Amino acid sequence: MPHDELPLKAIADKPKKERNPAPAFVALASPWLGLLTLILSIVIFLVPGSRDPRAELTHARPYSAADWVLMIAIYTSVLAVFVGLVVLWQMRTQPRPLSAPLAAQRLQAIVGLILSAIGIAIIYIGVALRGPGGHL
Repeated sequence: MPHDELPLKAIADKPKKERNPAPAFVALASPWLGLLTLILSIVIFLVPGSRDPRAELTHARPYSAADWVLMIAIYTSVLAVFVGLVVLWQMRTQPRPLSAPLAAQRLQAIVGLILSAIGIAIIYIGVALRGPGGHL
């Protein structure tokens, strides 16, 4: 049976819409957020810690400065990793080799991820060994 006599016709493939990469300011935010995470991870151990953790947990006393810095550092690290991964994820469909601006954005995302990973390691290892506000 010839191909023309078939009752069903093949569906024409729709061209895939090219994805737009993340805006430049998102890629620029990645290393700055990573650097902020790194700075805050060091500051955690410089600010005074809690004198009475039980009173803080029962809300009898306000939280110590180290607890606030720790909370801000952890949330900043999550944001830094998210922004870096978003930049890299949206860049995956771009044709290779990347143009110069996209290569620079990729480098910024990688630097942001590395800085935030160092900050995360300092936060978790330092808090596990000494606690927030521990002496250096």
